[in-house]
Amino acid sequence: MNDDNQKIQIAKNFEELHQAPCSMWTDAKDYETDDDRYIAIYDNLMMGVYGDCFGVNAEYDEDGELLSEATEYEVQVDQFGATPDSNDVFCFEISCVLSGGSRFIEDNGRFGDW
Repeated sequence: MNDDNQKIQIAKNFEELHQAPCSMWTDAKDYETDDDRYIAIYDNLMMGVYGDCFGVNAEYDEDGELLSEATEYEVQVDQFGATPDSNDVFCFEISCVLSGGSRFIEDNGRFGDW
């Protein structure tokens, strides 16, 4: 899981790319700080509020089970006030503290006796 500073930076990059006020991307409620609003934007990105979000580099086995979580994401963002088929792709990367599970699978093989 990435930390709040990284979430805030991703949200700021998203806001910069789309040249819209931060309030356009969040609920109308009052946030205690600007950082709280940016974290809400990040959460909305990940939950697909602005458009489909998917992990580009997630790895799955033949049965569709997740082997390693994505660290690179793309969000297909619908543009406000534009034609329905007009949209933008916002790409971002997160850095995570890895649990070591992926390394264990690589070292022992998917069907190892572990």
